[in-house]
Amino acid sequence: MKKLALTLCILMLLSMMACTNQKPGTNNPGGTTTPGTTPGTTPGTTPVTPGTPETPGNTNVGEEQTLTGTAKGYGGDVEVTVKIKGNKIVSVEARGDKETAGVGSKAIDELPKKIVDADSTNVDNVSGATVTSKAIKDAVDQALKGKK
Repeated sequence: MKKLALTLCILMLLSMMACTNQKPGTNNPGGTTTPGTTPGTTPGTTPVTPGTPETPGNTNVGEEQTLTGTAKGYGGDVEVTVKIKGNKIVSVEARGDKETAGVGSKAIDELPKKIVDADSTNVDNVSGATVTSKAIKDAVDQALKGKK
């Protein structure tokens, strides 16, 4: 039985090695680069740098919009004001007067900066203030649904 298990393990290892086309010592999963091209680009195309006005990757183009959202926090409603420019979140302000002082208020103070820095609500909650953190992120998501 042990010989069978060992044989199966070896066969699986060999089959996995056979399926890769990577050259040893490289970080190039395809194993090759077309001569005259930059790795990571398609031959015959020009590499695009995100964030410049003439490129499709720019998310900071357009007029600034101010959006609002509300969600239920631990002590009551949490309201947010979100400013965006293009698809980029440029500022978030949160208010929740009925949230627990020192706990929920910590999320109201800290989470908006995390959201702006990440340009997303996909950020960690503030420890101990899970309900308020979720309310802030839900309110921001709700506000972003109203963008033009």
